[in-house]
Amino acid sequence: MQDTATLLQAIPPILWSFLPFVVLWMFKSEISDIAKRLKKGKLFGQEIELSESLDKLSESAEILNNEVAELPTESKQIKSIEELDFEMGIVRKIVSEAGRSPKAALIMLATEIEKFTTEFLAATGNLRGRRSIPVRQAIHEMHEKYGLPSHVSSSLENFWGIRNRLIHKGEGGEEEILRAIDSGVSILKALQAMPREINLVFDVDVPIYSDPELKNLIPDIKGIILETYSSSGLSKSYRIFPTTKTYDKKGKEVSWEWNMELVTREAWYFDNTSNEIRSAWGSAAEFVGRYLEEM
Repeated sequence: MQDTATLLQAIPPILWSFLPFVVLWMFKSEISDIAKRLKKGKLFGQEIELSESLDKLSESAEILNNEVAELPTESKQIKSIEELDFEMGIVRKIVSEAGRSPKAALIMLATEIEKFTTEFLAATGNLRGRRSIPVRQAIHEMHEKYGLPSHVSSSLENFWGIRNRLIHKGEGGEEEILRAIDSGVSILKALQAMPREINLVFDVDVPIYSDPELKNLIPDIKGIILETYSSSGLSKSYRIFPTTKTYDKKGKEVSWEWNMELVTREAWYFDNTSNEIRSAWGSAAEFVGRYLEEM
């Protein structure tokens, strides 16, 4: 033992700095095996946790669909064949893309859900001039304003969390991505069925007058007539509002937004549909709604 101690003392101090590297080299195969086992165990744990999260997402999406299906008939959004065909076209496009690139399809689906939440807030007058809004904030505001079915918020939160893990963190594989898409499509279809009022541009650049004889044209103000469908889609009405904006796309949906700094007093216009002089409004703020397709 004393000889060993003497031998160790004889080793120059500079050689001690190389000793860790010598040990690593001598046991590199054993260390590699241990690292692989640890990595495998960690990944296996992630796979289990991700699988459980996907199970919860699937369950939440199914409950959400049941909640929407159980809404009273008069509360459901009744849609035209064209609207239904458009929405199904989006779903078909996502499903088709999933066959080629599951990850690209998941990104496309997330984009559509993000777009819907923004459009929902815009159509209901809650976007308040913002161009866009983070999904989680939109979910919070939608729930706060409308008391949405209980699983709308949780389903969207679950989907968005898993989307971030699959896309940004690189967890899971194609099978997990396809599972997320399956649940996400169910969520999107449930969201599309939620009731909300729809406002379409019916007529634009309507001359507005300050008197019922239509002799005094109000300068710099035009009327925009909106074709409004109730949240159930069962009733339709026409409303005219003042605006200084230029609208050039009839039949397109617009957001419900106003400029409260410009208020027009009592006014009249000539209704080309009935060929009558009608009261436009008693007092009205400027309508500044944006085309939803451009948001």
